[in-house]
Amino acid sequence: MENDLLSVSRLFFCGIDVYMLYRFLVAIFPEKWKGKKRIIFSIVIGLMIFLINSARNPLLNLFTVPLVLYMYTVLSFRISLSNGVAYTIIYFSIFGAGKEVFFELLYHMLSNILPFYIPPWFTAGGIYFLLIEYLVGFLFLLYIEKFIKKIKISNSNSFSWYLLMVPVLSLLICITFLYIDFPDSLIVQIVMCIGVFLLFFTNAMVFIILERYTNVMNKIKYAELYNVKRDMENEHFQNILKVNEHYQHYIHDMNVYFNSFRMLAVKGEDKKIVEIIDELKGKIQEEISGVIYSGNPVLNAILSERVSIAKEKGIQLSLFIESFLKVDFISDADMISMFGNLLDNAIEAAEKCDLESRKVDVRLFMGNNYFLVLHIENSYAVSAKRTGSRLLSTKRDSKHHGLGVGIVMNLAEKYGGTLSLEERTDLFITTLTISACVRQENANFGI
Repeated sequence: MENDLLSVSRLFFCGIDVYMLYRFLVAIFPEKWKGKKRIIFSIVIGLMIFLINSARNPLLNLFTVPLVLYMYTVLSFRISLSNGVAYTIIYFSIFGAGKEVFFELLYHMLSNILPFYIPPWFTAGGIYFLLIEYLVGFLFLLYIEKFIKKIKISNSNSFSWYLLMVPVLSLLICITFLYIDFPDSLIVQIVMCIGVFLLFFTNAMVFIILERYTNVMNKIKYAELYNVKRDMENEHFQNILKVNEHYQHYIHDMNVYFNSFRMLAVKGEDKKIVEIIDELKGKIQEEISGVIYSGNPVLNAILSERVSIAKEKGIQLSLFIESFLKVDFISDADMISMFGNLLDNAIEAAEKCDLESRKVDVRLFMGNNYFLVLHIENSYAVSAKRTGSRLLSTKRDSKHHGLGVGIVMNLAEKYGGTLSLEERTDLFITTLTISACVRQENANFGI
């Protein structure tokens, strides 16, 4: 039986393997390079797989081809090493060994039913049946591709390893079928092939279910954030009404004040006039101070709420908000997550200090025309716990806290910026820098 593993057609199928892996990954992760570099590297990977297949050793294929595919994954895409392992195994389990096992069983059954011989895949005659196998695999990839494109997967995600369960278990079950005696009963053969196909198809269902779950969770998050924004806008509107009401009261009483000043001036009570003016000025400042910080209703609501919380907790909160800030490029949801989390962390840390030492200094300004900077300095009494570069919560229920910093880091990366955390002797410094030039999808809610 002639070995056809070194033919041009086999090289073509190795190239298809690499292309299918590319299609699978590019639907999830961004590429590191495009154009000629990607094409050349893909050809090199295809040649490596071609040479491995030419050895005609199933065990060598099983252990070395995934390593080559993993190398292609981590070098071609912006993906973490751990996620690279997970998604390479997922691809190989579905479109590599998984697909081959299914068709091996199917051709075995058809050879017993049909009156013609189906040659092995590595011979010249098997090339046509291999073409069918790859065509079905590619169509299967196109089917699940439309679902995985809708799933936004972060490099920090750990659920990728949970996705491994179904593909790997399916692959193990299918492989065991190859090492058991093929049953004589046609009905049992058909049931076995149907079972293997269903296992093969179940791998796609994982991505379909995940896409549906992500869609539902996004709708829930959308509804929650819409309610938060609506409440914030209402609070902002009420604050404006409150300020206007106070001004109207003072304007209404202005004639009374002027008449009083005139009478006191006639009597030479200059000191009394100064006392009344100072008292009036103090009342106005006390009632309207801290109400309007920004023309952006969401940002203003975030700041107003934290100022109120700091006042209740006896924290000296100083605020500098630069005029004409560029914040419209930030979605409402991201603004709440970034600014809200960092301000909450600073207030919670300062609250643990002695009453006279509770201080938070907040500065929000444009570093230049291209960068927005949120700089927070706060006192603290308890040092932050760390695991590597990640900060952990100092609260007792730390399992459900301490997630805010990670959220802000991911969002800072999304906006082409950075989050810097510095712990000094008596001061904790947080600096969030984000690019005002990064174009994001509009995630604002409601008009």
